[in-house]
Amino acid sequence: MYVFLVPPWQHYDEPGHFLYAAYIVRGGIAAPDNIAIAREVADSMYRHRFWPPDVRPDLLSPRPPGIPTDQRHHPPLYYVLMAGIIGPLRYLPVELQLYAGRLVSAGLMMLTVLTVWRTVRVIAPDEPRMAIVLAALVTMTPAFVDLMSAFSSDVLMNFAAGAAFLGFALLLRNGWQPAGILLAVLGTLVAILTKRTAVPLIVPLVVVLVWTAYRRPIRWWWYGISSLAIITLAVLSSFSFTGGELRVQSWLAILERDYLRVPIIPWLESWLNWERAWPWYRRTLEVAHSHFWMRLAWGNVAVLPPVGDWLVAGVSIASILGLCRGIRSWSITLTLDQQRWIWLCLLAVGIAWLALFGRLHPLPETGNTYIPRGRYLYWAMLPTMWLLVLGWQHLWPERWRQFSPYVLLAIVLGLDGASLISLFIFYYH
Repeated sequence: MYVFLVPPWQHYDEPGHFLYAAYIVRGGIAAPDNIAIAREVADSMYRHRFWPPDVRPDLLSPRPPGIPTDQRHHPPLYYVLMAGIIGPLRYLPVELQLYAGRLVSAGLMMLTVLTVWRTVRVIAPDEPRMAIVLAALVTMTPAFVDLMSAFSSDVLMNFAAGAAFLGFALLLRNGWQPAGILLAVLGTLVAILTKRTAVPLIVPLVVVLVWTAYRRPIRWWWYGISSLAIITLAVLSSFSFTGGELRVQSWLAILERDYLRVPIIPWLESWLNWERAWPWYRRTLEVAHSHFWMRLAWGNVAVLPPVGDWLVAGVSIASILGLCRGIRSWSITLTLDQQRWIWLCLLAVGIAWLALFGRLHPLPETGNTYIPRGRYLYWAMLPTMWLLVLGWQHLWPERWRQFSPYVLLAIVLGLDGASLISLFIFYYH
């Protein structure tokens, strides 16, 4: 429904994602702009009312028309794969090629939901109904499904991250086994090779590998000492003082230039400017949470009026309170692998938000800056939804706890229905 309800090009950066793959079809990864296909896309965007009525692309200029936004700074893995999909269709209308790519995204969305279902079956084998509930929640989260039906590299990254978390769950439960190792390592690698947004996934991977090697409880001070040692080693291997000035090592400079695309030292210095950063953190929290749940297309279609943002904010706050309430019971009622899974989810979600705030930096000295959207959190979708359900359950009295996820499911089902209606009204009414 989302694949065909949303008109062509009406997803975050969809024209740029499609053009990158189309350029590869017509000349390879390093191919220059192909003016013919760029004109076809621009004409299609105009015909499908992408721009305001008074804006018309220049289809006669010797230069490619201005199409938002160029994605060729991203790793090429996703675009090479999609070039293989749309290559045989290159002589068909560009809209049909776009829809073919969207259908691939819908297939990856289905696999993502299956990884969620399977992960719950691995970690909580005695609660088969919860596997269905959690998978259904992911299936019906409006903004996530909207993005996962788009022609976008985010789709492959989110699926690969979900597969990695399934591998983490298998390793925590069963120890070293081929399926768990393959899913964890390959999922993490594919996610990182698809988008730099997935780089924080390395941290949960390392933690899981340590837990898999040492399957007994570990004292808290060991984590502190290990973290300090890792940070010290990372700093010593990444930076040097030259002429009294902090500089990055050559290997990190290459990574900074070709992959991260962020000046690391100014980025670190910007974190220290807390007074300037704090208002932006608050604004980012508000915008990212709203876009995580309630903003569709390019962020310009709202599922509900502004009161809807307060609704989902209330659900999130309630779940956080429930997590605080239930944290004491984990060591009593849960096995070690289940406890470690919850802590892994907390770690992943915390790092995802920290990385989101990191996208604000380096902050400009004056003026505004880009506020990152909630889609940058979707690589941690599985642990986020897990914590949401867990916290929601512990907020309720124990005798009602087993029924409480269905209340949450009903809320999200209502949001999903509202999102479909909103899309229809916005584009077709």
